[in-house]
Amino acid sequence: MKNVLLLGDSIRMLYQPKVKELLKGRANVYGPAENGRWSDYTLNSLRFWLPQLPDADIVHWNNGFWDIGDNYQEGSSYTPIEEYERDMGRIIKVLRQLISPDVKIVAALTTPWLAGPLSEVERFNEVFRRVAEREGVAVNDLYTPLRDNIENLIAPDKIHLNQEGAAIAARLVADAVTPYLD
Repeated sequence: MKNVLLLGDSIRMLYQPKVKELLKGRANVYGPAENGRWSDYTLNSLRFWLPQLPDADIVHWNNGFWDIGDNYQEGSSYTPIEEYERDMGRIIKVLRQLISPDVKIVAALTTPWLAGPLSEVERFNEVFRRVAEREGVAVNDLYTPLRDNIENLIAPDKIHLNQEGAAIAARLVADAVTPYLD
């Protein structure tokens, strides 16, 4: 069986158990015990997480909400978009360096939210899509399938998915990694 490493923020932590169920008997699904938070945090943490985890054949990963959020009401995202683009590219390079140059990587776009303008999520997703395409990694769009019904799929905090939303995200993740299991 192939090893599937899931990296990302609390959205990943919501869908990870469901992905594990969906791929039971087909893949070993795991991820770090902690939240990946923002892109620079994930980048720095890879050197600590990866030695503690099984060698991955496939990595499904995203960072987004922590980077996008205006945490201190300054009128801008926590991570400037130029730094986000740089960090996301560096994460791909570091995954290939620390795991294998041939590791299969799936870049997951950030899910929609109601805590801020969807246009900000879309702007960051477009940057991540460009980075993924430039680096030759697959893109899993977790945004578009949830966007039109997000009011019914989001938790009261307006950021996290509810159980139904997490189940849809889990199915999208399982479907995105399945082509690499054979």
